[in-house]
Amino acid sequence: YISELIQIEDQARKLIVQAVESERRLRDLETRYGETEALLAQPDYQSEQRKLVGCISYLNSVANFRRKGRDDLPAEVLFDAVRTIQRCDAAERNGQSTELSAAARTLCGDVVESFVAMRFYLREIGKCLERVDPHLCNNAGLVTRLVDWEESWEVGARYVQNELLLNGICDLVAEIRLAQHVAPNLRTMCEECDVDLFLVMPRVIWLRGLIKPQGQIQVFKSLLPHRFLDPPLIGEAWNVDTELANFVEFFRTVYGTLMSNWRSAARVSERAAWEILVKRVVNGDSETEKEDIYGPLATNVRQQAESAVEELVNKMEGWSMELQRHCAEDWNQFAGILIQCLSGERKKDASQMQFQV
Repeated sequence: YISELIQIEDQARKLIVQAVESERRLRDLETRYGETEALLAQPDYQSEQRKLVGCISYLNSVANFRRKGRDDLPAEVLFDAVRTIQRCDAAERNGQSTELSAAARTLCGDVVESFVAMRFYLREIGKCLERVDPHLCNNAGLVTRLVDWEESWEVGARYVQNELLLNGICDLVAEIRLAQHVAPNLRTMCEECDVDLFLVMPRVIWLRGLIKPQGQIQVFKSLLPHRFLDPPLIGEAWNVDTELANFVEFFRTVYGTLMSNWRSAARVSERAAWEILVKRVVNGDSETEKEDIYGPLATNVRQQAESAVEELVNKMEGWSMELQRHCAEDWNQFAGILIQCLSGERKKDASQMQFQV
């Protein structure tokens, strides 16, 4: 019995040893080729990355009791994250908007940094393997790194590997930043994670989806898949069930009413109508706020427009609740991603953190 127990413990430690050795081979290749973009394209380097990811995945399935213990997150999550960061770098060098790439950088950076943190752990644990508890879930440092890795790669697999969905998130983050200039209360809510943010955020997301349905198709399809028909997009419009189609049509009517207030260029009227809607969904309907929201409208338009906007916002409440409740886990993950991207919060450098077995 004792010899069998020793054998089981050795087998458990062997999982760590295999990962440590794979990480060391990866470092050897980095030393040989140099840490450049050319290195990432080397077949033997990619092959070793796959092996290390396989080791980490197996460790995760055995030791990560705090999350799902997934073993199905492939190396492609890392490869796609690195390629996306490279595209962001190239776009910014060509003068394209950094606002649109900021969210992609945050999500992809988390994938890369959680992998780097896992490698740092393996380098350090390789110096003190005798301290590893054969019951791997008892190694607090290992579990912490695996939780971080699984969380980041789960997001990466869902959002980074789906380019249209990632583009939708980037567009949303850029739109919310614009909305913060129009309604400064929104900036405060985001910075303080105010409870009101979780009432306002779904409205802002709906507003963007209704104004730019083609760009937000993947976002809404991921959160409300049961509402979309096949094909989900016809031209630039959503192909959805009757209930949602009626809401979309009502929005278009209200938006048209608002734009009729301005006889200038369409772009000017769209911007002005958008500002009214942003202020209303963020700031509420007190008499003081209403004057700020609807004050710019001409007298002959205001009464009709105000009534229409208030009805729209009332209808939007039900749809906002559905967005949050259809699949609460998906919504919580999505909302967390948006808040993280808006705050620009990044993970701590693993090399600066205190090592723990």
